[in-house]
Amino acid sequence: MTARSPEQILNSIVQKQGRGATVRRKLAANKERNWMLALTLKAFAKLADNEKLTDLDQTIVDAYRKNGYTDAKLKEQGKLAKGLSQQVRDEIFPQAYARLDTATKAYALKDLERDADGIVKRVLTQRNVNHIDVHGIHAGRASLRDFPSISRSVLSETGAEMMVATESAVAPANGRYTIKATSFRCNDRQTDSVFGPSNEPYWIFGSLGNNTAVTTRSQEFSDVDNGESRTFASGEGCIWGQNCSAQTLPEGEVGSLVALWEHDEGNKEEVRKGVAAAFAAAAGILAATGVAAWVAAVVAGVGGVVQWLLGFMDDDHIADQTFVFTRDVVQKQIPSVGQSFNVTRRFTDGDGDYTLTLKVTHAS
Repeated sequence: MTARSPEQILNSIVQKQGRGATVRRKLAANKERNWMLALTLKAFAKLADNEKLTDLDQTIVDAYRKNGYTDAKLKEQGKLAKGLSQQVRDEIFPQAYARLDTATKAYALKDLERDADGIVKRVLTQRNVNHIDVHGIHAGRASLRDFPSISRSVLSETGAEMMVATESAVAPANGRYTIKATSFRCNDRQTDSVFGPSNEPYWIFGSLGNNTAVTTRSQEFSDVDNGESRTFASGEGCIWGQNCSAQTLPEGEVGSLVALWEHDEGNKEEVRKGVAAAFAAAAGILAATGVAAWVAAVVAGVGGVVQWLLGFMDDDHIADQTFVFTRDVVQKQIPSVGQSFNVTRRFTDGDGDYTLTLKVTHAS
């Protein structure tokens, strides 16, 4: 099957046809997290028009260049974005960013710093955000079991969920920890797969902590069918430590995005590079603005960028999960070396349906 051109993919999104209809539905359902996508596409459009870039535009463009994107590719995305009607922009971007284009006033890092609190508030009040009562758990009033995943109907519409479990980091670092995907189960495979009855899923793992971003890709798991489970190799699926070795947890928030893809015609390594570029841009924004406690909104923003940009690589995004946590939360849950607990999350967009198991371990 011949891969579609970027123009054909964009047209399917605009016209709500085939896979493009699913992409647009997810973008619209998650519009508050798409503030970063709006800013990214604005930067690419300005590059395409040879306009002067703001410091924010430059931060974004440089992140993509450093992760293997040519200016030709960035300008291609910029030109595609310029073709979006205002109706589509209003549908998929937050109100404050839907009318940001190359004709509007320049938007710089100081503007983003000014708007950060509002972005955080809007992102964290989305209906697919799961806020964990950390204080209640530590006081014995609640347990993790009391905070189930968001309902399947919401997950099916959005194809995304965020779990936020944060607490002020007051305790010193205590030991080394790992957070790693161990296995997944296919509950219901993608029915629109173009290559037969089984799926070929793969997973992208991106983490951001201490303003350092790391993105990795799992193997492609071949011939996965309903009811089947697969395990990850020892060197893949690592959220923390980011190099698959146990590490101390940093001060401040740690954010991670786990995205599930079905391989069709896309290049899996190009997909990974796209996620890495989005995370690098996020890390640059965090470092440049110096705004505290908005890792959640930034990592959520990465999810929106990934959903758009990687949709043009012609692999099928199934769903993603964002995790935001702090050191104290993990250390209080497993204070002793050798302790661990599992976190199980559901990935579904109403078609494909998978369950991922993560293991959190106090290693040393």
